[in-house]
Amino acid sequence: LDETQREIRPEARTPVQAFNAGLLQHRSYLDELREIAQPVFIVSGNSDKRAANREGFRADIKNCELISIDGCNVLPWENPSGVRKLISQLT
Repeated sequence: LDETQREIRPEARTPVQAFNAGLLQHRSYLDELREIAQPVFIVSGNSDKRAANREGFRADIKNCELISIDGCNVLPWENPSGVRKLISQLT
């Protein structure tokens, strides 16, 4: 509840609130995901056991590419140079 109170303030990031509300209400965002027009890159660590669970996104999201780099599941902390290199290649 303390975290919820902090998110109520006007400075709170609305997308974060919407995401959290969806999780709490078990809401699916599949309709919104299917409407994304720009390229989408889903980055997983090559040691992440849940990477296979992300295969469905490729079918559901237009212009979706699954990318694997060294690491497990907290890539910005596990492989910051790999994340930086990937971002520079994609931009």
